Formats: sequence, structure tokens, C-alpha cells
Amino acid sequence: MIVNPRSAGGRTARAWAELRRQVEAALGSVQVYETEAPGHATELARAALRQGSRRIIAVGGDGTINEIVNGFFEGDRLMAPDVLLGIVPQGSSSDFCRTLGIPLEVQPALELIGRGAAKKIDLLRVRFETLGGESRERYGVNITSFGMGGAVAARAGRLTGWFGARLAFQVATLATTVGFPGSTVRLRLDEGEPRTLKITNIAAGNGQFHGGGMWACPRAALDDGLLDITVIHYLSLFEIVRDLPVLYNGRIYEHPKVEFHRATRLEASGEGSALIELDGEPVGRLPLEIALLPRVLGVYVPA
Repeated sequence: MIVNPRSAGGRTARAWAELRRQVEAALGSVQVYETEAPGHATELARAALRQGSRRIIAVGGDGTINEIVNGFFEGDRLMAPDVLLGIVPQGSSSDFCRTLGIPLEVQPALELIGRGAAKKIDLLRVRFETLGGESRERYGVNITSFGMGGAVAARAGRLTGWFGARLAFQVATLATTVGFPGSTVRLRLDEGEPRTLKITNIAAGNGQFHGGGMWACPRAALDDGLLDITVIHYLSLFEIVRDLPVLYNGRIYEHPKVEFHRATRLEASGEGSALIELDGEPVGRLPLEIALLPRVLGVYVPA
């Protein structure tokens, strides 16, 4: 069990004694490791697999889950194809768990792991450029977006402790919109012809939700071998404020300035510095390449 004590605004650390009692009552004896810094969960997961562990339980939010899953890989190789991931949601938003159907309460989530029902899900392999100009590769479980999404994620991270995840992302969205000029990007899906678009945001979804409950990819399935791609063309400040509810009600594809696509690969480059967020964390900027890896990770889910 890899625990992020700082998750949920520090509430995980404050509630850990009671949470551990629930864990041991539901699952028996577990080895517990606490993260100490960003990236530490990746190191802990990799070390656990090297020592022979094959059931890893994440206690934290979407960022903690992402770090742990990245620890399952060495380069392009999944270290243990039989590894199973369990999740006890303790994040500010836990968007990934919404798609999986994992209960957000501790006891039901532990009971789900104890019952042992699991399925293989897809992952995203994401290549991008850091703000320092270096090439990076990471794996994603949920949604990668670019355009306004990267800027919003960076701003929302500073606001979550004050407002909670959903309100923080709404405030960050509106604050970022003021003066946002849009991003001009060159987009290519699979082997199709590249298109140049002026966008507000593009989301490539394995899961459906991000940004504290924004329903960016409402048709996405975690095990269908496909990326769901939501293209939001440039919207003015007035249009974003007026149409913000469609980001939450599952009707985003009814908007006249939104496109829906499915693909197994996405490539994007851009003018300026369109920012990228991966599973809710700001990671860098375009150019970007996303490849879908079908059914590679086992996750405990409702039967």
C-alpha cells in the first residue's frame, strides 16, 4: 500500500490511524509505504515490484495513481504483467475513479479490493516537451489535455486547498479565460491528414472525467482500445461562461464548436507554448504524441 499523506489537502495524514484500522480489518496485514515528495510513489511502486509484490494499493488522488502506474514500467516494458492495482480514493477530486465506478468512500473501496474482481484497462503513453525544453515520456491512466487545460491545471493546483477541487477548477477556468487568446495547433489522428485548428482545448480520454468532475469525454471506455478525443474550438470569454454547464452534464458533443473523434494515436504541435496536463498535473508543452496501449493494466473494479 502506497499512501500519499498529503492527498485530500492533508486529510489523509490526519485520518491515517483510523484508515489503517479499516484497511487491516478488510484486507489483513499490509506493507505500508508513505510518499515523501513528488515522484516518490513511482520509486516505491518500482521497488515493490522488484521485491515480488503483485498487488499494489494506491491511497491518494489521481496524481498518486499516475505516479504509481508509471512505477510499473521500466522504459517501455511493463515490469510485471500480472500486477493488480487497487485504489482507495483520497484525492481532492478522484476523477479516474468516477469512470471505473470505484466508490469514493473508504470502506466500500476496501471491500471491492477484498472481493478481488479485476479487469485489464488501456493506458496512454504520452511523449511531450517539458517547459525546460527536454523530451519526456510518461504513462497516463485518465485524460491528457492541451490548450487551456494545461494552464487551468497549473492554476487550479494552487487553489485546491482553498476551494476544493471542483470549485478550484471552475475558478481557474474562468480566471485563465480572461485574456486567453486560444491556441493554434496542428493535429493529426492516426494516419489522417494533419489539420491546423484554433482551439480552446483538446482532451484525449481513456477515462471520462477530469478537472474536478468536468465530463470531457463522456463516451470513453477504459478497455475499448481507443482514445476518445474532444476538440473544443476557440471560445470567447462570454461563450465559456455561458456554456460552462455542458462541461459537467455529459452533453458536450451537442455544442456547435465541439468535435468528437476516436483514434489510437494523436500527434499535436503548436505555435507558441500550448500547455499540457496529464491526469490533472501540468507537465509541459507541445509537441505531443499520445499512443493508446490496449488492456495492459489490471485494476480492481466493481464486479
